[in-house]
Formats: sequence, structure tokens, C-alpha cells
Amino acid sequence: MAKVIGTIESLKSLKSELDNKGISRFNSVKEIKVFLSNYNLEKASILNETSEKLDKEYSETLTTIENLVHNKTEIINIETKKIDNQISNLELKINLIRNKKGNNFIQKIISFINLYTLKNRLKHLVNNKTNLINSPVKNLSHKIEINQRFTKAYETDKQNLIKKRAQSKIDNLEYTRNVLQDSRNLISGAIGENLVVKEIKKLSDDYVLINDFNLNFSPSIFYKKYNERVYSIQIDHLLISKAGIFIIETKNWSKSSVDSIDLRSPVRQIERSNFALYVYISENIDLNEHHWGDQSVPVRNLIVMINNKPSAKFKYVKVKLLRELNDYIRYFEPVLTDNQLQKITNKLNLTSIP
Repeated sequence: MAKVIGTIESLKSLKSELDNKGISRFNSVKEIKVFLSNYNLEKASILNETSEKLDKEYSETLTTIENLVHNKTEIINIETKKIDNQISNLELKINLIRNKKGNNFIQKIISFINLYTLKNRLKHLVNNKTNLINSPVKNLSHKIEINQRFTKAYETDKQNLIKKRAQSKIDNLEYTRNVLQDSRNLISGAIGENLVVKEIKKLSDDYVLINDFNLNFSPSIFYKKYNERVYSIQIDHLLISKAGIFIIETKNWSKSSVDSIDLRSPVRQIERSNFALYVYISENIDLNEHHWGDQSVPVRNLIVMINNKPSAKFKYVKVKLLRELNDYIRYFEPVLTDNQLQKITNKLNLTSIP
């Protein structure tokens, strides 16, 4: 199996984009594809789960109400009995004072005061009996009322209650889908590049693939063909083999995109990368093992189209479908030794590290 170094660029960009938008649930492109395919199922699952939780809560709430009502009734009975006993005791004391015989003036004054006090206490108990009984169960009554409001809402408008309970999860689900739809170009690119990596892994272990290969030039180099200066290059995949180096750019384009004149030409992009890489290799990598002199490193340009490719042929660049990729790579005969392969790999891998 071919050795693979680094993470594909579009996957890095996609992960960064999702992280910036607060989405961290995905660990692979496959998980994203599954999410988009199963979006409606996941939404329905959220509603079903909410409904099941609501059913359970309703059943538990009915039991809670029953217990609260029972406790309230017991407390009311106790408080009623307690106040009735207090009223009876007061009435008994009042009657005793009224029936008590005595002509002593001081005794009459004391009896009058006691009678006045007892009558006021009795009046307070009689007039406020209901409030006094209900006071100890005020919190219980409030809890019963809250629970009854829930059961009424459940019984009269369950679907709306489910919708309200599930709304935050549904909103988060829709937000995630919208972000992914806005990032569909990155997702498509990541899917394409991931397929290329899987295909190249099928090659033997004397192939080395560097994903997201980067080179920076300071000072910049001049590319005469297009009259521009090159400060840096980024290559989707750099495949190093005994047959040389393959610059691979991946495009997961639809047929309409392939035929569109508005998209930037990948041919010019890969030619630019080839020129810059050739300059770097010429100046930094010496292969002095051949007795005739310095040996050149073949650098080939390859654009891999996942499903659709143009019918036209292009100078200096081969355009292949994914299924044609490995057969094309294997076509070339080895020209480098194991030592040369390792030397090139070490140098380019270290160069590409940010």
C-alpha cells in the first residue's frame, strides 16, 4: 500500500469552516454525506424522541398530581381538625367564664378582659378558617396547578407541545444543514480528493503521496510563459515514485462545470505548479549517482476528474478519470533508485511542512 503523508487541503478548509461556524459533530466526509442523506430521518427521529419523552413525562405527571392531591387532602384534614379543636376549646372557655359566679370587682374586670381576648381569638379563627387551613398547602397547590397546566396542554395540543420542545434541536439541525449546503464546494472537493487518496493507496509501498503540498518562494520566481511572478504554489497531491513525480490536481466537477467557461482553468494552474516545482528541484535536489552526470527527475502533470472530463486533449497535462488513475501511473517505467526516491521524498516532505 502506498504511503500517505498529510491531510487533504479541502478537508482542512472544510473542517476550519465548520469549526468557525460552531459545528464539531463530523469527523469525516463520510459522516457529512450520511447526515445530508438522512437529514429528514434525523429530524423525524428528534420529533419521535421528543414525543416519547413527552408521553413518559405526562404519565409521570399524572402520578405526581395524584400524590400531591393526596398529600394536600391529608394536610387540609389535619389543619381543619386542628382549627376546629381550637374553636371548640375557645367556645368552652368562653362559656366557663360566662357561667362563673363572682361579685368581686377585680374578678369581674379580669373575667371581662379574658372574655374579650378569647372572643377575639375565636372570631379570628372562624373568619379566617379557610385561609388558615389552606396556608400550609399553598406550595402544594401551586405545584398541582403547574402540573395540571402541562397535562391540559398535552391533552389538548400535544403536537404543538412536541414542536416547542424539539424546536432548539430542529433549529440546530437546520443550521447544520444550511452551513453544509453553503460549503458544498468544499465538501465536493473533499469527497473527490478523498477518493483519489483511497485509489492511490492501492499502489505498492514504493509510492509516497504528499497531500496538500505547499512551496513558498522568497524571493519570488518569474514565470515567463504567463509573464507572472510565483510566490507560492499549492498542489492537491504530490505523488513520488521511482518513475518520477506526479503533480495531481483533483476536480469533482459536474458535466456543466466541465463545460463552463467561467471556472478557472486547472490546466494553467497545474502548469504553473510544474514550473515552480521544477525550479525548486533543480536548485535543491541533486541526484549524482549516474556516471554520466546529474540525473533529472521526471515531473508529470495529471488532472483527475472524479466523474466527468472534457473530451479535448491538452499540452503538457493529462486528464484522467478516477478509474483510469492507477493504470496511468503504473504505465511509466522506474528511473530512480530506492535511495533517490527516499532523498526526494525527505526533501519535499520537509519543504512542505508549514
